[in-house]
Amino acid sequence: MRFDSKATLLAGGAEVRAGRYQRASQDKKEQGKSVGDQGKLNVAEINRNGWTASATFTDNDRSASRHATKERPQFELLMDAIRAGKFDVLVVWEISRNQRDLAVYVQIRDLCTEVGLNFWLVGGVLYDLRDKNDRMMLGFQAVQAEWLADSIRDNVLRGIVGAAEAGRPHGKVTYGYRRIYHTRTRALERQEPDTEIRQATAADGMVSEFSHAGVVREIFEKVTGGTPLVTIEDDLNARGIPSPEGSAWRRGVIRKMALNPAYIGKRVLRGEVIGDGMWDGLVSEDSYWAAVRLLQDPSRTTTRAGRAVHLLSYIVTCSVCGGPTSKQSVNRRGWTGELYSCLKKRCAAAPMDILDEYVQRAVVAWLSRPDIYEVLTAQTATDADVSHARAEATRLRTDLEDWRKLAESGDVTPISFARAEKGLLAQIAEHDARAAEAGIPPVLRGRIGAEAVAAWAELGDEVAVKRDIIRLVADIRLIPAGKGNRRPFGRHRLDWRWKFGKEHDDVAA
Repeated sequence: MRFDSKATLLAGGAEVRAGRYQRASQDKKEQGKSVGDQGKLNVAEINRNGWTASATFTDNDRSASRHATKERPQFELLMDAIRAGKFDVLVVWEISRNQRDLAVYVQIRDLCTEVGLNFWLVGGVLYDLRDKNDRMMLGFQAVQAEWLADSIRDNVLRGIVGAAEAGRPHGKVTYGYRRIYHTRTRALERQEPDTEIRQATAADGMVSEFSHAGVVREIFEKVTGGTPLVTIEDDLNARGIPSPEGSAWRRGVIRKMALNPAYIGKRVLRGEVIGDGMWDGLVSEDSYWAAVRLLQDPSRTTTRAGRAVHLLSYIVTCSVCGGPTSKQSVNRRGWTGELYSCLKKRCAAAPMDILDEYVQRAVVAWLSRPDIYEVLTAQTATDADVSHARAEATRLRTDLEDWRKLAESGDVTPISFARAEKGLLAQIAEHDARAAEAGIPPVLRGRIGAEAVAAWAELGDEVAVKRDIIRLVADIRLIPAGKGNRRPFGRHRLDWRWKFGKEHDDVAA
C-alpha cells in the first residue's frame, strides 16, 4: 500500500483516505444521539490528522453482540468497501462500536490484513495490524467488548427473571393500566387500572367518553358475548377511539389483548404464566378464559362470521356431497326468490326465508328446554371446576420450574428431574384440557332456559352471534326434495344432529 508505517500515514495529510464507522445498540427516542456523537468525534480525529473523509457508515439501534437478532446493513457495506480498497485507515471511536463478537473481530482483522488495510484509529490511538503488540492490544479490546456484551445480557436477563418472579411488570405498559413511580427515586410503586376519562371524536363529529380500562372490559364483554372481532374493530374505529398504538384498531390487536393473561393479574415470562402480578386484574378469570376458549376454537377459522350477511350460509351443508350451502338468487318457472343451494354440485336447495325461520325456531326451542343447563354441563364442568383446573395447572408449572432450578444447581440428579418432568407435564396437559373443555360456552351464557326467547329476540340483526350459536349447538345437513315432490318443507328435509346431549342427537326440536 501507499503508506508503509504509522509515521508515513500521519504525514500523508489529505492523501490519506479515511473510512469511519458508527454504531449504537439502542435508540429508543430515535434521535441518533449516540451515533451522532460518535460521528462528530470520528470526524474530529480525521480533521486533526488532516486526512480526507472518503466514506462513512452508520448502523443505529443495532446490536453487535453474538446474540444480536437484527442485521447491520451499513456494516456489510463497510466490509464491501474494505474489500474494494476504498480507504487507507479505518476510524472507530472504540472497538465495541465495530463489533462485540470475537469471531467478527477476527473476520474484520483478517480481511483488512488480506487487502492491506493495516491501520485502525480506535479512540484516538493509531494501530498497525502488522505490529504484534498492536494486534495484541486490539485483540484484548475485542475480548473485553465481547465479555462486556455477555455481562450486560446476563444482567438484563437476571433482572427480567427477578422482576417476573416478584410479579413486577416489565417493558411497555399494558394498555388499560398505568404505572405509578416514586417522585424522587422513580422506583415503581404500583400498577393500577387506567380509569382516566378521555374523549373520542367520531368521523361524524359525535364526541364520546372512554377510558383505557373501560375499553379493555368492553372488549372482553363483547368477545365472550360472541361478537366477532371485526365487529368490535369497526365499532371502536367508528367511535374514534385510538388503539394502543394511537392509530386505527385491527383485529389482530384486539385478539392479542383478549388472550393476554395480564388482564387477570398474571405475570408472563417468555410466553408462559409464571405467577401472580403485583397488579389487580381488569376482568374476571371466568371472562378471560371464556374469551380464550372462544378465540382458540378451531371452528372459528373455517368461516368469516364477522362478514356474514346470511344466517345459514356455510353452516348448513349438503347431505349428498358434504359441501357448504350459500345464497343463490333464482328466477325459475315464474317463481323469483332466494335459496340456500349446495355450492359444489347444486345437489339440494331450500328457500332461504323458510329455512332461516325453521332453524331459528328449532334452535330457540332447544335452548329454552328446562333441562338445557344439565344437557350442556353433562359433558362439561362448572365454572368452579374450570378455575380449579387452571389453578392446578399453574401450581404444577411452578413445581416444574422449582425442579428445573434444583437440576440446574445440581441438587437433584438429571434422572430424577427427567422423571419428575415427565409426570408433571402429563398432569399439566390433563388440567389444561379440562380447563379448555369446561364451563358453559360463553356465547350461550344468559341465552338458555327461560331467557332463551327474549335473548334471541334482543340479538335482532346481529347475524354473526346467531351464526355462532347455531354452529355451536347443531350440525345441520340439507336433504334434496326429490323430483316431483310437492310436500311442504319440514323436518324430513334436514339431517339434524344436536352437538350436546347424546339422547337428543337425532331429534330436532
